[in-house]
Amino acid sequence: MNRKLNSDYTGGFQITRHFAVKKVLGCNDKQTKFIYKHKPWFISSYSDCTRYNKKMSFFNLTFNNNENTEIVDKFIDEYAQWHNTGKTPDMGSLDVNYTLELQKKRLDENNVRKEVVFDTKESSFKQALKCFTVTDRGDYKSDVACKDYKVTETFFVNNKKKKKRKNKRNFYATITRLLNQNAGGAVACPNCGAISDVQDLLTGCKSCGTRFIIDDLFPKVTNFYHIKDEVDPIRKILKPSMLICVLGMIATVMSYSLISNINNGNIVQGSDDFVFQIVQCVIVGLIYGAVSGYILWAAFILIWMMIGAIKSLFLLVPHVRAKTQLPKVMRQIDPNFSYEFFIGKVINLMKLMIFSDDYTNLAAYDGKPMQNTFKDIVDISYDGTVRYNTLKTDGNYCYVDITVYTTVTKVDGGALKSSKEKFRVVVCKNIHAIANAGFSIKNVNCRSCGGSFDATREHNCPYCGNPYHLGNDDWVVIEFNKE
Repeated sequence: MNRKLNSDYTGGFQITRHFAVKKVLGCNDKQTKFIYKHKPWFISSYSDCTRYNKKMSFFNLTFNNNENTEIVDKFIDEYAQWHNTGKTPDMGSLDVNYTLELQKKRLDENNVRKEVVFDTKESSFKQALKCFTVTDRGDYKSDVACKDYKVTETFFVNNKKKKKRKNKRNFYATITRLLNQNAGGAVACPNCGAISDVQDLLTGCKSCGTRFIIDDLFPKVTNFYHIKDEVDPIRKILKPSMLICVLGMIATVMSYSLISNINNGNIVQGSDDFVFQIVQCVIVGLIYGAVSGYILWAAFILIWMMIGAIKSLFLLVPHVRAKTQLPKVMRQIDPNFSYEFFIGKVINLMKLMIFSDDYTNLAAYDGKPMQNTFKDIVDISYDGTVRYNTLKTDGNYCYVDITVYTTVTKVDGGALKSSKEKFRVVVCKNIHAIANAGFSIKNVNCRSCGGSFDATREHNCPYCGNPYHLGNDDWVVIEFNKE
């Protein structure tokens, strides 16, 4: 039976739309209002709610995960503090914090300071959406969570404010949890900061002797990126542009009416109907000006949105292809492949390539010798678009060639300039490598002698001298250039 979501008795009982949305979807009041606003045609019955919930599940979106929300919010707070103090987030993994350290060094070298404020007042959802769950060999589980924030960024050069921008962004974070306490994995000791194996910290840190429980070490944010909400600028200009058009046309029509009547002799100062004629011109100006102004505004918005849609179409087509074709092909190799998880990995690798001064000992890069030509870049953000170029396998290795669309901030003679940039990146991974969410480039094991070392500092094993290839354990960059 299809139970209508209103206050009438249907099927022998009473049920409200509000109750059904909250009951079936598990939404809070803000989320319920959001669904009413954006899906009024879709949510009209209890069974519609159930179908909507299935659609959310199909796209791997679920509400009501308070733990993920708390983790994302805490990481966001620590990430904002990092811009001011340089202290890396406690919730961040070793690899995430290493990338932030490299970026902070680049900012300091160019005397650039960046302040960031994240605000949730205008968030569509107060709780994080869980977009995807990635499982590996059973030791770890990772949730890709999403939450939207209003972000204010302020850039200073030599302590002088140079740039400020405000926009709404969707923040994606990969949250990794340890399921098997006997699993290996590299983490930083919360007490002394020494890089250790999980088991060492459970029994006692080798550097400081402190023992920890799993809750002290996990969960961690192992990847993150944020995407600008392109709809937000449109919402910002709607009311101001409408007021400008309407008031402008009212003033124009009113002025034209007054001037034409005066020139035609219809309005004569001192005449009996002078006041009446003035009031008549004002009323005509208000009515015709408001109507014509609104029509002019609607036409302007329509044309502007059509131009924007045509421009976006050139980005939408390759992005849709990447988001559909890449998982389809990759899941033939790795059934647990997640597009969002993969993009998070690629974004982090790109930051390593941009903010690392020297590629000689960088294990994240395994291509031909090259110099870093991106040293003027102090900040980079992902624009939410990827173009899928090719995917091929050669023996035991899989090669993925994609183009990532970004916005970069550069230092140019004491000034800051932002520009749209496309980066082509080819990444490689051993197709037989077992997924391990606890893997860290800061603590790898040599396949020849079994020794552990920090692969961010050395490309060869310090114990046996054999080269270490990150592609045997995780994704590694083979080619990286700007298109």
